Amino acid sequence: MLTKISVVVCTYNGAAYLREQLESLIDQTLRPDEILIHDDGSTDATLEIAEEFRQRMEPYRLSMEVRIVRNEGEHGVNGNFFAALRAARHELIAICDQDDIWEPTKLERQYDTIGDALLCGCISRPFSTDGSPIRVDERPANLSPLRMMYVGMMPGHTMLLRRELLRWVPRGDFFMYDLQLQMAAAILERLAYVPEVLVHQRRYPQATTYMVPQSRLQILLLTLRNYLRLRPQVRRRFGEWQTFLRPQPAPLPADHSLLTMVRLQQGRGPLNYLRLTWFCLRHRHELLPTPAIRGLRSVAYGLAFPLTCVNYYRYFLDRQ
Repeated sequence: MLTKISVVVCTYNGAAYLREQLESLIDQTLRPDEILIHDDGSTDATLEIAEEFRQRMEPYRLSMEVRIVRNEGEHGVNGNFFAALRAARHELIAICDQDDIWEPTKLERQYDTIGDALLCGCISRPFSTDGSPIRVDERPANLSPLRMMYVGMMPGHTMLLRRELLRWVPRGDFFMYDLQLQMAAAILERLAYVPEVLVHQRRYPQATTYMVPQSRLQILLLTLRNYLRLRPQVRRRFGEWQTFLRPQPAPLPADHSLLTMVRLQQGRGPLNYLRLTWFCLRHRHELLPTPAIRGLRSVAYGLAFPLTCVNYYRYFLDRQ
């Protein structure tokens, strides 16, 4: 018997693109059993579009239910997604953004792959319809927990997860919801991955996670210019990681690489920097963006990582 699937679509003023995404959901070769549209107080036509879709799907409700839930007050991105995940009715839950487009085989490929894993991701290809700059990288992601401490490797819109995963995520507004989910699954070593493009992610300036892509030279110049300004933000982030890791599935041993990274990133002084550099060099294959990077390039990446990793926190510069 097939395990039933819920798709949660979190919306906020998404009228411009919502119809196209909903169409890609009902075009799936493995149709979901539930589509839950979870709105965070939209003031545009989002809810009208959602209701129109629900009524259109009403004749199919015995095989695919469409529900609409509206938050009382705004919950924010994390609050809306976690509320939606907990409101979903079925064992498998796929996360859906309001403005992307799914390949017809997305659910089927991930359903066939997830096995006993708690979380299954895939490759997401960015696209732009308004001329916004994008960078396309279709290499398989590095799913190491050490890498995920700096940047999420499985965007939420690529995820198919088991409801069980939610109980392993500590309550608290630590980081973006998708980073919390993938880190919990990675620590438990229950991750699966489809190395194929199954989602087309729309990129435009109003999107919550949009950042203008940077060249390697721009990244280097930004790092050199802002390293000292960003180091306090790095220390603060790893203080949050320390709190996040404390209740994780089972207590981590004191010499676990994640806890070692936390200590080194919160440390100060030249000697601590040398220790951090040596640690990053030894663990470079866990820190690389993709397993495809090898040889001297990987060595250079490991040696430079303690300096260049601050660039992952450049968004803090806009808040200063």
